[in-house]
Amino acid sequence: MVKITIDTHKYALPERLTIKQWKQLVSYDFSDTDQWPKIIATLLNEDVSLLKTTTLESQTLAIAFTIEIMNKRSSYIVRDFNSILFGEFIDLDIYMVQGVEKNLETIVNILSDGTDWADEAMWLVDQYSLFRVHTYRQYAGLFGINDQHDEDETDAERLEKTDPNKIAKGWYRVIADLAEDDILRLDLITDQPLKKALNFMAYKKEKQLEENFRLMQQKRHNELSRTRK
Repeated sequence: MVKITIDTHKYALPERLTIKQWKQLVSYDFSDTDQWPKIIATLLNEDVSLLKTTTLESQTLAIAFTIEIMNKRSSYIVRDFNSILFGEFIDLDIYMVQGVEKNLETIVNILSDGTDWADEAMWLVDQYSLFRVHTYRQYAGLFGINDQHDEDETDAERLEKTDPNKIAKGWYRVIADLAEDDILRLDLITDQPLKKALNFMAYKKEKQLEENFRLMQQKRHNELSRTRK
């Protein structure tokens, strides 16, 4: 057990964080030393005034421990990602882009039976992130993912750069298109298995590309015919 001494009193630092504590801590700027007393006070659930007399050395140790415990991961029971519905994938996609820190409980409740612990919750997010990136790679042609990108960025980082509002509107257009603009069929579309929906979308896009190519060839043929006359 790690302890921090404030004046003459020793405080035991927690061994794990709840989701609520993690969300409070992640909102701080850890690079700003002026915020360190607030961070430590939040971690200890104490008044920040108690931390003003601590040495910088003690604060540095506490901050290092805080970062370590925030990065902690513990495996947890997770659902089979192959059972995810199309609508759930879309919801998760939007939540991830909006920010995990804003939607952690909601994300966890979709992926599992729920947990109060941040280390388990973040493990679930990490596992799903791998699945999400794999899905985008698998359907790269469907999503129009460009292979030319910054090599220093991971696929997950590139996905998170997308505008959340643009993502939400884009997905709604996809759902509406698959439902043929029939509001009564929207839920029917989102309740479809993920792979079934993505495979159908890929089929429709390929079919459209083939039709576009056919029309382009026909246009060229007509232009050549007029030129010969």
